[in-house]
Amino acid sequence: MIKSTWRRSLAAIALSAMALATGCAAPGGGEGAWPGGEQFTYVIPYAPGGSTDPVGREFSRLLGDAVHSTAVVENLPGGDETIGLTRVIQAEPNGLTLGLSSATGVIVQPLVNQNLPFKTVEDYTPIVKMVEAPNVLVVAANSPYKTLDDLIADAKQRPGQIRVGTTGELTNNTFAMVSLEDQAGIDLNIVPFSGGAGEAVLATLGGDIEAAIPTAAGQRSFIDSGELRALAHTGGTAYNEVLPGSVSFSEAGFDVPFSSDYITVAAPGLPDDVRTEIVAKASEVAASDEWAAWCKEAGFVADPLSGADLDEWIKTTTEASKRAIELVEQGRQG
Repeated sequence: MIKSTWRRSLAAIALSAMALATGCAAPGGGEGAWPGGEQFTYVIPYAPGGSTDPVGREFSRLLGDAVHSTAVVENLPGGDETIGLTRVIQAEPNGLTLGLSSATGVIVQPLVNQNLPFKTVEDYTPIVKMVEAPNVLVVAANSPYKTLDDLIADAKQRPGQIRVGTTGELTNNTFAMVSLEDQAGIDLNIVPFSGGAGEAVLATLGGDIEAAIPTAAGQRSFIDSGELRALAHTGGTAYNEVLPGSVSFSEAGFDVPFSSDYITVAAPGLPDDVRTEIVAKASEVAASDEWAAWCKEAGFVADPLSGADLDEWIKTTTEASKRAIELVEQGRQG
């Protein structure tokens, strides 16, 4: 009896050693592969409670569920995303620190700020694009502009007189407006608000400026209540259903590709197997019905891109941003 127990104990120890040596995992535990049974950190480069924060929180929660782990959210606002991005990019390249970003952080800032620790896509690891968040050109309910054509026609009659609020001088919504100016042959008075979209919208409602172009998802309550009128947006034509009465810039004949798109990134130099698994799991979540339903409810559009498709998005967005920065510079000089 004692010998039998001793032999079973030896067998159990041997099996355990084999499991450790081959990296086997406990069923459903996620061990032996990313994240190896550990929690992972998900950095959001914005303050808690804003319109962007929920995107990172919900996506990281679903990703944690998918790998039987938990995402620990870390908010690091400031520097047009660069503070949070620097934290992610300088983390140990083991996949246990991921982060949220947009074109503002990973594309625009390196083009205008040479002092950042990241300059090109080689300096970070793109994981997945999860969201398209269209920007919307809005006016107050009592505005004389009923359509985009109305605003453009008046801008041609009164160059530089129509004030449009944006969230900064080098942000995607400013880029949308300078692109519209260039293609429509008009001159707008673009007014960056340091207080962000909320401040620009309040100025529009109060009559201090004629229009604003915030992210649509963050202003749905004003639009749905009729306090704001949506004229045009940077999404596809299907987004017209979300903003009745508006049109996409593209169907109006303008190439204005500047939505608030969000991606997940990691540090450069991830081991190939870790990168492959993170991309696979994150892409699975981004393409899931649960994520699509959450995005729709929040006023976003699920837009899962990874691999070569994500690389192409980064490339085309970089080129569009370079052109928009040139237009901003021309405006400064003009």
